[in-house]
Amino acid sequence: MKIRHTIPFITALIVCILICSFSGFSADYTPFAIIGDTRIGLTETVYKKFLNTVDTQGINLIIHTGDVIDKPGNEAEWKRFLELTGNNKTLHITPGNHDINNNKSLKIYRQYIDKPPYYAFSLDDTQFIILCTELPQEISRITGKQLDWLREELKKPFQYRFVFLHKPPLPTTFGQRYGLDRYKEERDILYELLMKKKVNLVVAGHEHLYNRAAKDGITFVITGGGGARLLTMKEEYGGFFHYIIAKRTKEGYVFTVYDMNGTIRDEFYIKNEVNNG
Repeated sequence: MKIRHTIPFITALIVCILICSFSGFSADYTPFAIIGDTRIGLTETVYKKFLNTVDTQGINLIIHTGDVIDKPGNEAEWKRFLELTGNNKTLHITPGNHDINNNKSLKIYRQYIDKPPYYAFSLDDTQFIILCTELPQEISRITGKQLDWLREELKKPFQYRFVFLHKPPLPTTFGQRYGLDRYKEERDILYELLMKKKVNLVVAGHEHLYNRAAKDGITFVITGGGGARLLTMKEEYGGFFHYIIAKRTKEGYVFTVYDMNGTIRDEFYIKNEVNNG
């Protein structure tokens, strides 16, 4: 009797393992969601839909690419954003120009978010780097102490490296001279560092659209469709409200871009490659 009961159990277990293996599914990794340019205080419709989606999928980790609120330093808008988000989420923000524009708004940002404007964290073999393009006296640049800090962080060995910042290093034609390209010398120094250290993915906001490009082994994404007025109404140029869901598979990461109707607009992969800096 024991043998007859044990064999079906073992068989079912083996089948389950094989199915999980071939499907690339891994239950051990944390999925996360990405959104940008929500501009709470001006609008919150898109952000509410986004939160409903991540709640439905059981996603608790959110990375925001900046311009969280509408008016820098507005405490009521920060309170509303945190009220909408709830206290059951792990939140990481790359501050935008509508979040920080001077020392006073930087102080208020740190008061409500309780994190420094730039820092790093990791999940298993993946390094997440949060940069700030809006530091007072260093707006639209990654330079000085922040750049020195970044160099040290990128010396650490990780399988995957993901960098998040508000203003894109490589803006689209809609955002030229409004991204980090405004100061090309500093931008190029940053770009060379990211390329040398084999960063896999750079995600920005600022431009109110969706765009993905690849250059020198790095995937560059602009995701600024979280509610602020779109830069273009042409969907072929990324003119649609959206968010991104990232999940880990056996082969790496899959990033799926959804519009607010739940339609998949793009999907891309960051594959498993050795990366020790």
